[in-house]
Amino acid sequence: MGAYFVLTITIILVSGLIAGVICKRLKASPLIGYLVVGALIGPGGFDLTGSGAIEKALKSDEAYLKKVEKDKAASEEQLAEQRLDATKKQQEREERLSSRVFPRTAEEENFELKEELAAKTEELAASESRYAVEHNARERDETVAEIKSGRFALEAATEFGVLLLLFAIGIEFTFAQLAATAKYMFIGGTLQMGATIGVCMVMCLIFKMGWVAGLAIGSVVALSSTALVYKSLTDFGQADTKRAQATLGLLIFQDVALVPLLLILPIILGGSDGEDVSYLFNNPWIDMALRSIAFCAIVLLIKYANMRFIIERLAALRTNDMVILYAVVVLLGMCVVAEALGLTAALGALAAGIALGENRLTRQIDALILPFREAFSAMFFISLGMLTDFSYVFHHPFVCLATLACCIALKAICSTAALRACGMDARGALAFGVSISQIGELAFMLLTIAFEKNAFEESVYNTMLFVSVASLVLTPNMIKIAMTKFGMPPEEHEISGADSDLDPKLYQAIANSRGHAIIVGAGHIGQTIANEMLAHNISVCVVDFNPVNLHPFNQNGVPTVTGDGANYDVLRQAGIGRASTVLVTVPRDDLAINVVKSVRALNPSVIIASRSRYRLNVPKLEREGAALVLCEENFVADELVKLLLAHLNGNPTKSSEKPSQQGAEPVPA
Repeated sequence: MGAYFVLTITIILVSGLIAGVICKRLKASPLIGYLVVGALIGPGGFDLTGSGAIEKALKSDEAYLKKVEKDKAASEEQLAEQRLDATKKQQEREERLSSRVFPRTAEEENFELKEELAAKTEELAASESRYAVEHNARERDETVAEIKSGRFALEAATEFGVLLLLFAIGIEFTFAQLAATAKYMFIGGTLQMGATIGVCMVMCLIFKMGWVAGLAIGSVVALSSTALVYKSLTDFGQADTKRAQATLGLLIFQDVALVPLLLILPIILGGSDGEDVSYLFNNPWIDMALRSIAFCAIVLLIKYANMRFIIERLAALRTNDMVILYAVVVLLGMCVVAEALGLTAALGALAAGIALGENRLTRQIDALILPFREAFSAMFFISLGMLTDFSYVFHHPFVCLATLACCIALKAICSTAALRACGMDARGALAFGVSISQIGELAFMLLTIAFEKNAFEESVYNTMLFVSVASLVLTPNMIKIAMTKFGMPPEEHEISGADSDLDPKLYQAIANSRGHAIIVGAGHIGQTIANEMLAHNISVCVVDFNPVNLHPFNQNGVPTVTGDGANYDVLRQAGIGRASTVLVTVPRDDLAINVVKSVRALNPSVIIASRSRYRLNVPKLEREGAALVLCEENFVADELVKLLLAHLNGNPTKSSEKPSQQGAEPVPA
């Protein structure tokens, strides 16, 4: 496994790095580069990893082993014949000698010795031939086993990437969102998948492919890429909108629907005779329902244990190592539970995110998992690109492109109609319907199962592979066009001033003060400002990604919220609807810009004061709504000039008198 695995991983990561850099230079999504470079280095392109040749070698294993067995049998048969001939000759010689009266001559003795030597030589040659055949077969078996173990490790690594993507989606999804998007999830999801599968079945019947093939292809086309759509919407700043959350509910319905499809499709295709799928009950529908209920109960139990017992004790340790280790244990544990119940590991990863969501460590877990998610997801999308067979596409360009256009159009129409039927405005339904018109990465599982069960021919399989990969490549651009060119009316963001949004402790603090301030960033600057605000009887709520940074505030009784200061829900929990002042002290300007933008969207009248490290970003912060911006570059330059002039005038300023009080006045409530 070692050499093949390391070489393949190196080629994939290096090519992914090059593709990512080029896409960033061209201001395109890196996911496009991953899929394209995967197609180039795969067996359908330059085959840099040698996977095409290895695949052919693995396919010829059975024929080769049969040949080895045949050669071995022939060798054994030849050796047996030689032994029989030698025995007959020996008997003939003994009969001649017994019938003779005169003793043997020297010539006769030499002839007999030569015959015995020839027989021994033939026997030795046959033995050496048999040993060579067995040795070659043993070496071949060892090589094949090494390659298979390397490929298994590579497939496991790439599969882990999609598990991390689904884990991130699950950790963002809350039961409040479930209640808000239930109509889109159940009604919209059912309409979209039902319409897509139905149309595909009709088209397959028209082309005389059969309804079974139509069901398989329709199931593949009906599934979208939840991970890719969510990531692209996040890049375009649309992930927190109501339309995006409603569409995400529809996508999660597709992910959940994958489970019954994986259970039922093999039965319909005729491949399940008790060998492929095992059931606890004779009725597969009852079996599936009971398994799903048991799995949901386990998820709710783990979520309850996290919120009541585990998370508080984990946060008290104040170490990131234990947080990330616990998150990985829950992720892999839920995947194992899902597999044990006959469900998919993908559903287990989604459930693990849900189980770890809605607590004080949620944002920290998401931030800690991010580097691993990005690395493994890159491997996953490159591996998807490697499935594309360029030779087939080159010989059948019209069929591939026409099928791609038809699938995207069909999916966009069905998705738009489903979103519109659930009450979304027409332009928004069209924009998000186009955004989810690709074929998702999880659909490859159904496509492989259907092909192995002979639901359609290899040409259909290769065509659908191209359509799937090409639609994923086009997704970021389709989302960009949909978000910018379809003229959606802007959403009205609600200002959360309801008491139910606030923690009772924070509500009491606001009620007993003469103003409320939110501080985003719990560093030294945030702590200094908080102390000053509290001294002036202004209630304070501190927001930070890391609960470890918030621990000193909690010990002193200051209300805190763990999470991203640019997230609407986090700001609502911090009391944005009641705040008169928001102070942004995060050390990164890009984060500060996002926070200011979200704050201004939720509360147009609040006073926003922000820290900026670089002068270049001051106008950006002011455009997003910051009333006061303190630039570190300008401030440090001014203070250094003052110190230098004081030193030249013979009146050096002590370090403790330098810049602490100047420019750090608390913003009035």
